[in-house]
Amino acid sequence: MASVTARAQRLDWAVRRLMECRSTSAVVAQMADEWGMSRRQCQRVVGQAHQQLVDDLDGAGIDRQHLVAQITHGLMEAMGKALASDQPSAVIGAAKQLDALLGLGASHQQYGATCRHGRSRL
Repeated sequence: MASVTARAQRLDWAVRRLMECRSTSAVVAQMADEWGMSRRQCQRVVGQAHQQLVDDLDGAGIDRQHLVAQITHGLMEAMGKALASDQPSAVIGAAKQLDALLGLGASHQQYGATCRHGRSRL
């Protein structure tokens, strides 16, 4: 069983990677390689790190509309860079994230509807 210090170091490591905008699956894979842990253990740590980030955002009273606007701008910028460098899969990925964030696609019933968690999108 890992010591309290080792668990805290792993959690901090995972939080830093998530804050670098890496996907949770990429962080799990990298953690398994670097820390020599099972994927299941890494999934638990990365899940805790993700929850810590969510709790920090909720506790900080961050204006969600402002955050959505910032993320939207970043995704649109990423799409522009991907188009300029002829990377269609990156364009599709960014567009898919925009759709998930804003509910722009035909699969979404109407603007301003609630998401599957019952919260308003914006």
